[in-house]
Amino acid sequence: MTRFISSLSKRLSRRALVALCLVLAAAVTAAIAIPVVRMQPADMSYTAFAKAAASGEIARVTVGEDAILVYRRTGGDAVVKLPAGLLDAAYLDRLAASGVEVDLSGRHWDLLAMLGGLASFLLMGVAVVVMGLQLDLRGKLAWPATAKTTPFRFSDVAGLEEPKAEVAEIVSFLKNPASFATVGARAPRGVLMVGPPGTGKTLLARALAGEAEVSFMAVSGSDFSAALVGVSKSRVARLFREARRKAPCILFIDELDSIGKKRAAGASAAEREYDTTLNQLLVEMDGFHGSDGVIVVGATNRVDVLDPALLRPGRFDRQVHVGLPDIAGRAAILAVHCAKRPLAEDVELRVIARGTPGFSGAELSNLVNEAAVLAARAGATTITAEHFAGAHKKLLMGLERRSLVLDAGELQLVAVHEAGHALCATLLPAADRVHSATIVPHGGALGMVMRLPEKDRLCVPLDKLRADLVVAMGGRAAEEAVFGPDKVTTGAASDIAFATDLATRMVTEWGMSAATGKIKVTLRDGDLPQSVRDEVRALVEQAYRAARLIVDDRRDALDRLTQALLDRETLNGAEVVAVIEGATSDGAEPLRAA
Repeated sequence: MTRFISSLSKRLSRRALVALCLVLAAAVTAAIAIPVVRMQPADMSYTAFAKAAASGEIARVTVGEDAILVYRRTGGDAVVKLPAGLLDAAYLDRLAASGVEVDLSGRHWDLLAMLGGLASFLLMGVAVVVMGLQLDLRGKLAWPATAKTTPFRFSDVAGLEEPKAEVAEIVSFLKNPASFATVGARAPRGVLMVGPPGTGKTLLARALAGEAEVSFMAVSGSDFSAALVGVSKSRVARLFREARRKAPCILFIDELDSIGKKRAAGASAAEREYDTTLNQLLVEMDGFHGSDGVIVVGATNRVDVLDPALLRPGRFDRQVHVGLPDIAGRAAILAVHCAKRPLAEDVELRVIARGTPGFSGAELSNLVNEAAVLAARAGATTITAEHFAGAHKKLLMGLERRSLVLDAGELQLVAVHEAGHALCATLLPAADRVHSATIVPHGGALGMVMRLPEKDRLCVPLDKLRADLVVAMGGRAAEEAVFGPDKVTTGAASDIAFATDLATRMVTEWGMSAATGKIKVTLRDGDLPQSVRDEVRALVEQAYRAARLIVDDRRDALDRLTQALLDRETLNGAEVVAVIEGATSDGAEPLRAA
């Protein structure tokens, strides 16, 4: 039976196979149940039975424990429930004396019970088969990991020069193991790639296998999860058996933290199952099988939660940090994704790379695709710089919501709020420059000021953090300055949340508070100490006072910027600077609360 299911699973998808089993189960159950249902006799009261027996209508009865099955002379069966104590030898003798044939075997009911039990047994068997298909009970059915060659090479991976150099040595181990064995060098058992999502960890692993010209197997940590005890462990063992059979081979395990978390005492049953899975993984990677030609490449963005036993030498010997690309890396990644796309002459990839700090490789790929989509919608034959700008704006700010119409009062409020942000960001030297300011609703925001750093930062100085706090408070400060303290709105909710989070990290993580000193503060009973909360509040209030000072001191610039936003809806960074400097001033009067 198992061989038949296994061969059938090769020709059908799992979903189709499950559906086929369910259809067959329904057909077999119906074939058994329908006759059984039809054979079930109707109920008959004892009074009606007594009258029928007295009148000679009853031909035969089959006696059960507390009921009798009645056969009428005219056809038709019925079941009669008898009162307790009535069904005795004397009562049966009276029935026989009245001409009724009495059967004490009860075989008919035994047949019905047997057929009903057979139907139940078949249903249970089909349920087990279906569960086996879905849960992979014995591990002999479909497994997501299949060894295959990959066409990727290191030349297809851009912006990761240091990680490529780190894993390049593994290629030499796989291609020429004898030269290393001569001097007693051992190939690394595993390589752990650590970095944020979308930075190219999977692509680098594929390129490693392609460069070494060996088989590549890829699974996710969640693929080992199972509802039944012991299944996850067997999947790990089976995966490594398959990898050794295909050796030399690169075995890639994505999201390693889902099965490699630190073990803890007093774990629940589910956690113990995870521990068993991890133990099996540790055993498979421990070198019991000698030099088997399998190199395990893991990927995670949470190396801090991994079990220490997984990170020791002999398992994951090396850690390769795959971080976000710098400006040169972003330009190289953009060049790879734009290589087969028609670009207009005004597109400068270096300029686009400068405007996308913090973008991962996946996000840059998405940016190029969104620009191509915009070009296709416009009917263009090439992708222009305008299309890239539109895609960049869409990814950072969300879709425009032109259908959301604000009344004049709300529109003025949004313009004042965004003008406050833009004014503070422009006048503070340490703040990131304004890229654009708009009062057109985007996503969940009614307006937005988008800022971009002029360069990549690895370390953020204190004056930059303080400037970010002031810019965050600029919107609320402008509202209060123009409309009064009683007219401020909920529009600053996200700004306050951002400022609170930033100030908290300044105090608790980065030692930037004179009150708490240069220490790291941890939660106490799920909350921060009162002294820390007081210091966070002081930092935010200080930033608000600084923002209010800027707004009051440059009220004329705030009014001009507000009016420009009302007139044009969207301003780029250069236009914001020009309006603040008064280059486009038309003598606008100071705005007042309506």
